[in-house]
Amino acid sequence: MQPALTQPPPPPPDSAARPLRDCLGRFGTGVSTVTYAEDTGARGITISSFTSVSLDPSLVLISVGRRARACAGLRDAPFVVNVLSADQAPLALHFAGRPQSGLPVPWVDQDGVPRLDGTVAWLRCRPWRAYDGGDHVLFLGEVQDFAFTSGDPLLFQDGSFRRPGPRIAVPPALESA
Repeated sequence: MQPALTQPPPPPPDSAARPLRDCLGRFGTGVSTVTYAEDTGARGITISSFTSVSLDPSLVLISVGRRARACAGLRDAPFVVNVLSADQAPLALHFAGRPQSGLPVPWVDQDGVPRLDGTVAWLRCRPWRAYDGGDHVLFLGEVQDFAFTSGDPLLFQDGSFRRPGPRIAVPPALESA
């Protein structure tokens, strides 16, 4: 059953939601822009809620705010998850609703679905399912094609873009007696 795309109840006042938002912000995450096609052309939305779900079948999940224009645009539409590189913060802002004046958008057609060039990875998906996620809709996509390259991904934590830091040495597991 597809979740309704009606408007959710108004969000709680910012003062009530802010502590939870700050707590959730402690979790660092990758930054992706989901791109898709509409009759008016290529569209995209920056998200930080993207995760793998299954290898067999190959499924990924994206979470899109119910009030976002992309929520309706992604309904039953193929899409590409573009994992942004560390130098693509301007693109992240652009597709997060903060247009960057004069920013060229590096569109590429990927088998009829728009994607962004210069990313560290991309996954072209066909719609699989959509689920109610409160003030978000959870879209599952079946991965049809993908590619990745070396380079640092763009990260987001505590309200700021970041780059990956140095690797952390982890001692080998202690052998059990």
